[in-house]
Amino acid sequence: MVVVPVKRSEEDVLHRLYLGIRERRPPQEVAVDIVGLGADRWLSAVGARDLYAMMRHQQARQLLVAENGPMAWSGPVGSSMPTTWRRHPGLARAYEAARNAVDAVALTVGRPGAAAADSADPVSLRRWLGSALTLLGLAGEEPWPARPTMPRRPVPMTSWTGATYYGFRKPSGARGDRGGHADARDRMDSATRREFLPEVSVRAYRRAVRAVLHLQQRTEVLAAERDREASVAFGKARLAYLLAEEDFVACPATAAFTAYYVARLNMRTEFTSGRQARPMDTLAEQLLAAALTASTCRPWVLASVLTRWSVLDRLNDEQCGRLMGLYYEQLAASARALRRVYDVRRDPTHMIVRAGDDSSTWNSATRAFNQARTGWLNLMRGLGYDDVIEASCPGKVPALVAADVAAWHRREGRDQHADVQVWADLPLPWDVVLGDDSCPAELVRQACQRHGIDPETTGWTQPYRQGLTELPAPARDLVHGVTVSSPLLARVLRQIGVFSGQAQRR
Repeated sequence: MVVVPVKRSEEDVLHRLYLGIRERRPPQEVAVDIVGLGADRWLSAVGARDLYAMMRHQQARQLLVAENGPMAWSGPVGSSMPTTWRRHPGLARAYEAARNAVDAVALTVGRPGAAAADSADPVSLRRWLGSALTLLGLAGEEPWPARPTMPRRPVPMTSWTGATYYGFRKPSGARGDRGGHADARDRMDSATRREFLPEVSVRAYRRAVRAVLHLQQRTEVLAAERDREASVAFGKARLAYLLAEEDFVACPATAAFTAYYVARLNMRTEFTSGRQARPMDTLAEQLLAAALTASTCRPWVLASVLTRWSVLDRLNDEQCGRLMGLYYEQLAASARALRRVYDVRRDPTHMIVRAGDDSSTWNSATRAFNQARTGWLNLMRGLGYDDVIEASCPGKVPALVAADVAAWHRREGRDQHADVQVWADLPLPWDVVLGDDSCPAELVRQACQRHGIDPETTGWTQPYRQGLTELPAPARDLVHGVTVSSPLLARVLRQIGVFSGQAQRR
């Protein structure tokens, strides 16, 4: 049986590539679309060979699925892991309940209701909450957290037999320190309420207070989730998720490189004690060269995923300023996520996962923070703003290493990365980014010198440069970083949570 590729127009292929930069498509699947654009005419003989090899791998997969059914392969993206990013749906129900309750109060006293808000946007919700809190006579102070602010730790406990064991203490309430009461803040007393909100019943007033304060709590959770989502999206695909389709499809060569490079960025992390595969390979280098020489080149699209100086030199001043702002916004979003999840009781020289650590949020935020930091350093150095970096140079943030991987490293005679010692000697990077602390570049150089690290070549005071270019290779089938050759076994292992530690309850 032969799989005949479907003929698509260039517009269809470009649209498909644009949709793919918001997904986790493997490089071999993107290669099929790049061939449909006629990219072989932009490449050398070696580059064309590598491109067609990737396409044949994907066609072999399609043939196997066509002959043996969908269970013959673990999935269309070369992995048994989810193919889309998790996104908070918003607060439609909570906002609707609060809006109805507040509108009822406003209608009773003859005041106009506040302008409608977007229930999926925390900035819009905060603006609406400001007017609602004022109407109800409530202070605009920060609400009590809807989630515990510190990670839970196992504590010694005594069983009914007198034996000692470690367990988690029951939290004080469903919504944090206030025992689940969202309306614990001081409300207006009856006399004040009759003066400022005449004819409003106490029942209607308290209903509005509960709904608004509950929405305020949930809005802070939504804001944290939006920061986490930005960290995940940026850490994997840079600013690709913000690209407009008209800019992306304007240059086929630019679209081909961007889609392929994003697919390489999105490759799954492997469970290994060695290094991970670098995103830039020889095929991506040739596609980049073709994009830069194309008459329709779109440098803004390229700079959204790659901040090399050869790309930044093609931007005008307005684009450079806008890109600098976007990168710093991503840096700030990651900094807020890191500040929320960081345990102040942690020993910063021991970055190994412990019980209760939210390692998923931490590692996605560190990846985004370090990538945004590299892009920001590239922009600042490339535009000649060296004095800004000398005055404020936030350090890198190390990821949390799984305990089994750390033991693997020790068995091979290696300790934690030397960067961990440098980070422990510097002010917390998120405090520097958010303006609560200072960290000049000279302080970073002194810390690197104490631990025998070159701050220029290791990316502490200069943007990090990838020293190795990979050879093109299709993405492997992975389950939580572990290569699985049998697709059926991969699906079973993922469903029972063998690698994630989240086994289904029987």
